[in-house]
Amino acid sequence: MVVIEFLKDKRNFLVTAVLVLFFILIFVLTPPWSFPSKSIITVSTGTGLYALSINLEETRVVRSPLWFRIFAIVLGGERNMKAGQYYLSRPLNSFTIAWRIFHGHYNVETVKITIPEGFTVKKISTLFDDRFTLFDNQAFEFSAPEGYLFPDTYFVQVTATATSTIKMFNDNFTRKLDSIVSKLENSDRTIDEIITMASILEGEARGLKDMTIVSGILWKRLEQGIPLQVDTSFTYINGKTTRELTTDDLKIKSPYNTYLYRGLPPTPISNPGLESIEAALNPTTTPYLYFLTGDDGEMYYSRTFDEHVEKKRKHL
Repeated sequence: MVVIEFLKDKRNFLVTAVLVLFFILIFVLTPPWSFPSKSIITVSTGTGLYALSINLEETRVVRSPLWFRIFAIVLGGERNMKAGQYYLSRPLNSFTIAWRIFHGHYNVETVKITIPEGFTVKKISTLFDDRFTLFDNQAFEFSAPEGYLFPDTYFVQVTATATSTIKMFNDNFTRKLDSIVSKLENSDRTIDEIITMASILEGEARGLKDMTIVSGILWKRLEQGIPLQVDTSFTYINGKTTRELTTDDLKIKSPYNTYLYRGLPPTPISNPGLESIEAALNPTTTPYLYFLTGDDGEMYYSRTFDEHVEKKRKHL
């Protein structure tokens, strides 16, 4: 009888242990009933593992922050987490969530966007359409620093926000300028002045040779206190090109009107590429003070105003 009772107790203990283990596994390896399917979780740069686990519990993504941290540590620890936005199309367990975060499996659709040299913040904003449901165009246009969004081809997540997009463009700007950062630091001009000049060169000249010549002319005009009188600034003011300008346009009271006000515009007037930035940094010294682009697309340079007027009559 004692043996039988012992076997019964042992069997009951094993059954209980199996049931407890079963329910633990269910708790650990199944997502919460209220899992937020078709949602996005954001892992911010610098977020700690503990804070992330608590956030995932509060947003009903994981059942147990402790088990999530255990899985995360097994997979590589806090330093190996990949920041970004993760799309959760369906319920996932804690281990799978941890695995995705440590392998950077975002499962977010990306869109190829190309920003040409000379695009303004407003033009860049128009590239973000209904596909980008979280992108606030007004916030982007208000916050984006004109001149510092590097023209390039990007693969942008459809979950991108105005803030994350500005950071991506600006970070690329910093990387692209690594090759000339020493020249920028050793220049007699500030980076804002150089980028503003480069943004003007984008609209006034094509090709590095002409850009450096025009750069030399415009810096010389600034040094001599002569208004820059560049037409491309009106594209920024009212969208008009050289051929559309009227005498009334030249009188517009705007700090970007380089006919009416001396000096550089208060900010860049577009987002320049590396070639125009290098031209702004390395102007070519010439005897010229005037330039124009003829109907044939060629650049023509003049020493005097009378010579400039004659070339306008001949080539425009």
